[in-house]
Amino acid sequence: MRNSDIEEVYKRYGYITKNIDGILVCEYKQGRYFGVDIIKNGYPERIDKIQNDYRKSNFATYIKEYASIEEIEEELFKSFFQLSAFRTNLNRKYDVFVEKQTIGLPSTAKYLYINSDYTYSNYNSEGIMTSNTEVENQSVVKQVVDLLNTTDIPVFVIIEAAAGYGKTCTAYEIIKQMEENNTEILPFYIELSKNREARIFKHILQNEIDEQFQNVVKSDVVLHQIKQGKIPVIIDGFDELLSKDLSANTSQLRDIESMLSTIVNLLDGKAKIVITSRKTAIFSGEEFYEWIKNTNKKYDVARFSISEPKIENWLESDRLEVLNNCSFPISNVANPVLLSYIRNIEIDELHNLVQNSKNIVDKYFEFLLNREQIRQELFLDENMQLRIFKKLVRIMSEFDIKADSKSFIKDIIKDYNRKIFDDYIKNYPKIPKPTHDELAETLSNHALLDRKQHDNVGFINEFILGILIGRNLIEKKYQEHYPTDFTKIITQEFAFLAISAFKVQPQERKDALWQILHDNQFPYDSKFRFYRDFYLMNNFIDIYEGILIEDLSFENMYFRIDGQFKNSIISNCKFDQCKFDICAFDNSGFINCKFFNCEWINDPLYKDSNMYITGCDSNNFFENKLYEYEEQTESQVNVEELILRKFIKSQTKVNNMKRLSSIRESLKEQNINMREFENTISLLKRNSYIVINGDNCFIQREGITYFNHTYSYEQ
Repeated sequence: MRNSDIEEVYKRYGYITKNIDGILVCEYKQGRYFGVDIIKNGYPERIDKIQNDYRKSNFATYIKEYASIEEIEEELFKSFFQLSAFRTNLNRKYDVFVEKQTIGLPSTAKYLYINSDYTYSNYNSEGIMTSNTEVENQSVVKQVVDLLNTTDIPVFVIIEAAAGYGKTCTAYEIIKQMEENNTEILPFYIELSKNREARIFKHILQNEIDEQFQNVVKSDVVLHQIKQGKIPVIIDGFDELLSKDLSANTSQLRDIESMLSTIVNLLDGKAKIVITSRKTAIFSGEEFYEWIKNTNKKYDVARFSISEPKIENWLESDRLEVLNNCSFPISNVANPVLLSYIRNIEIDELHNLVQNSKNIVDKYFEFLLNREQIRQELFLDENMQLRIFKKLVRIMSEFDIKADSKSFIKDIIKDYNRKIFDDYIKNYPKIPKPTHDELAETLSNHALLDRKQHDNVGFINEFILGILIGRNLIEKKYQEHYPTDFTKIITQEFAFLAISAFKVQPQERKDALWQILHDNQFPYDSKFRFYRDFYLMNNFIDIYEGILIEDLSFENMYFRIDGQFKNSIISNCKFDQCKFDICAFDNSGFINCKFFNCEWINDPLYKDSNMYITGCDSNNFFENKLYEYEEQTESQVNVEELILRKFIKSQTKVNNMKRLSSIRESLKEQNINMREFENTISLLKRNSYIVINGDNCFIQREGITYFNHTYSYEQ
């Protein structure tokens, strides 16, 4: 080893290096600690003298003999980062997180990570998809950890899931398993705040380094060890840095390029960066894959898209048997909050629950509110507690906030419930009686509320918030307090929380909420109306124009002319025992979907419609529909070549990913026969020349090779 290489490592950690009589000496002077490492090199008498001289100056002295630079890196890393202490802190964070997951559940509840199906896609540094796999009944955590532990190249992992379906749980489980399986690394967990802005992401990273490593080491040392793979980074809630509308378009990529650039700048050596995010248009757009290819870094991108957990993932067979034997509407509990409750209540209580007339949501609230009466000696019945928190939700809706400072939440509770507070204090059965402020403090610590980022207080989860928004609507509380503009008080985001939560309500409540959202002039877009009808009616009776529907499952649904899709795409969805009227689709269709036991109704000629079915799979549902009326004339153009040329511009320029809908529209404008287009896409997919993932279409190396052998670059 050269002394210059040794000095470089030591200097990184803040040492001053000296050459004394041919001996390399590394001094460390920070605060009250003075220490020196003397590098052994075969001159013992000189080393002894140097050591004695430093001891006389009150230095802690160490004689070091190393076999390699890597050994020096390893020792200094362990010494400065104090792995044991940091690991203890990580375990404490995990335990706090786990404890919070059982809030609102029976005292015997145990936290359990729930596995879900997921899709795994891998892309190389050229933006080419190298694998695309749908995985069932396996742990996404294990695959992510295995990937991080086994690869020696930089990897950028993106984990996507819908809101409330396990992103943060997955992040914590990854940290836990990494910490347990590899004692030589130190996971670095960053939980992003909703109040931070994209333009200062570099500052966020710096602040997190300063806070978590508490100036024990300089930030450039932390960044160096990230690049060495010793500190894998897990960034939870990447979407919190984005605007609320994550699905409108991919132009937001320009707004987050600085954030992504900060991440990618770390992807050297053996760096491992993991981010979690809600599903967004950003990571599925052409710009993102072009951006990967143009960053001048060699790293892989692994993208995991987690599906909604199945009820079978949550409940053991004995509980499923109880529900099925009573013909209980299982779809009414398909929500993580309710499933956690059912999974943890006593089996006898579950029997009683499914046999009485009270619905599961009311029973869950009853459990929470009754327990709160005991926990906090709160002498308010269920209805009065709910009344207070429905008022809080109404005011939060008006301010368009999900959380705020505890003092602000207390003030709202106190100011809008003075009559309730006066009656409560008057009838309070103990002495001394509480003051208004003390009662507001008690209610601000209620089980329905929880601490959020920056010590703000908000509702414990979006399911509870959504239920209370919906209850306010169907009980006409918004209408009562905002008679002329109640439709403007509730943002589309808050209304979406309501319809999402009401999926698991009894049908009469769904109907009541649907009626209000349908009959009044709410300023919501076509996609909201689609989800309103899907979640609350399981039926489509509106016009849905210009929307993209992805990753949903439809069962026993009728797509008829009453509900018409115009200029819309249904992508990567599953249909089971559904019925379709071709006339319900106007310049709209299905891309990369799966159909099981479906049928056509009012069977008009497919060739006379402008509905399309591209790259889909089925059990012979649409094959006859596709081919029966196909004209047997030979095309004057090579559709296959036209499609491949959308990806391959020249010998040096390849666009690895294109929107399938964009290709289709482009060829349609050239008057290409759309039936031939659909057949050609299916053939290219079957030959593995392209891979379809939702509306995203990726050319494979095999496709590029095929084009090179078959067609000329000259057009």
